[in-house]
Amino acid sequence: MERSETYSLFMATDVVCRILGIDPHVMLETAGLSQLARGRSELRVTAAQYFDTWNTMEVLSPRADYVPHLGVAISRGPVIPVFFTLSCAPNLETGLMRLAQFKSLLGPIRMRVFWEDGLLRMEYDSADARSIMPPTLGALQLVCTLENVRSATAHLVRPVSAGFNGSDAERRQIAGELGLVPERSSVTFMAFSPEDAKRPFISENPDFWADVEADLKLQLAGQNDRLPVASRVQGALVDLMPLGRIGAEDVADILEMSRSTLQRRLRDEGTTYQEVLDRIRRDMAIRYLTKTTLRADEIANVLAYRDANSFSRSFRRWTGLSPLAFRQAANQPSVSGEAE
Repeated sequence: MERSETYSLFMATDVVCRILGIDPHVMLETAGLSQLARGRSELRVTAAQYFDTWNTMEVLSPRADYVPHLGVAISRGPVIPVFFTLSCAPNLETGLMRLAQFKSLLGPIRMRVFWEDGLLRMEYDSADARSIMPPTLGALQLVCTLENVRSATAHLVRPVSAGFNGSDAERRQIAGELGLVPERSSVTFMAFSPEDAKRPFISENPDFWADVEADLKLQLAGQNDRLPVASRVQGALVDLMPLGRIGAEDVADILEMSRSTLQRRLRDEGTTYQEVLDRIRRDMAIRYLTKTTLRADEIANVLAYRDANSFSRSFRRWTGLSPLAFRQAANQPSVSGEAE
């Protein structure tokens, strides 16, 4: 029997539920995923189960305007590494192309980007042909992507056209965010003018992107059982840290092995779970401090620390400096050669 692809519930349980004020355990129970509601929401689900959670949140939402509200809140809210695909890019076309490569890290949604009739067009669809993506989930992709683009360009970018398979009311609901009323379409899409496609991003960061791309590729490869276990652990941690989960049990569940087997296989590779965790946290912390303007508390959150003080203590243990002192030293111009 063919094994179904699985997807992280992070965006549903740890982002959307929090923004809408919905208890994630109630949502999972209502969606028929009671086994996850009992504290195992770090596990991955099939596309059909993922879409069931979205349909359930749609019913439980206390807001009628939940789609535009979520689109704006997600784009301006928590630091989600996948969105660096857009913000680090030089322009809209490159950013959308990059986002399409890693979109599945956020859920069972396939994204295509291409030129058609002189316009840059992006389309969203279910990553599983057997499961239909809810129309309002497609609408959320349009709003969230456009908000991220506007932030990256510091410009009120408006699509030339857009559409999804929603009712008249659902399409009117996001018209204010898009700047037009999307058409009724069997395909969820948005198209941009050549001028906007090439519009420079003020947030372009090629040095940081090289590191982020490596992390995201590692995250995608985390389920490849032919890779060294330490590499798979790193990929799983990149997936789990935004959820605040860094325990060996969480990673073992993702890799579908017992905690004792995980520890044993890491020992066979000459390392330990704590060493792998410290290494990836240290490397990512240095990267965020030297290549972004994220505050220490934001970095602490991305790396799953309880608070900025806990992060600072670990960072001082690794480098001998506080995060602020390290950033200041890294940004200080080199004086070598000035005395020559």
